[in-house]
Amino acid sequence: MRIKMLTRNNYEISSDELELLETVREEAKQARSMPKMDVFKACELVQLDIELLTPEILSIFIRSLPQAFGRSTNFFPVGTLELSWDEKWLISLVSAISRADYDSVHFLIKTSIKPIHQKPCQSIALHLWKITA
Repeated sequence: MRIKMLTRNNYEISSDELELLETVREEAKQARSMPKMDVFKACELVQLDIELLTPEILSIFIRSLPQAFGRSTNFFPVGTLELSWDEKWLISLVSAISRADYDSVHFLIKTSIKPIHQKPCQSIALHLWKITA
């Protein structure tokens, strides 16, 4: 089922994506009080620790995104009826992963992530399928 989010451009997301959005926002809020994380260190953590829970992987990914994008990220507070570009990107990425649409995953990473960080970000991102499982 699709629901319409009230955004400047009337971006539509499903109820599952809305639930994901709220999870992302909560993790981003928690991550603000934590140090940013090096993308390569984040990738290493995710690869080595198979016991990591999905929220931990999401937190690690969110904390490494500023370095991967080469700029600060913007996540709105829980309950906000607007989507930032970063939120749209992350929802699109996780949705593509959950559909096993790896062409879209590759496109999203290639067009947004600095070249040096594309491979480790894709590696971390592929662990995010657990969010929608």
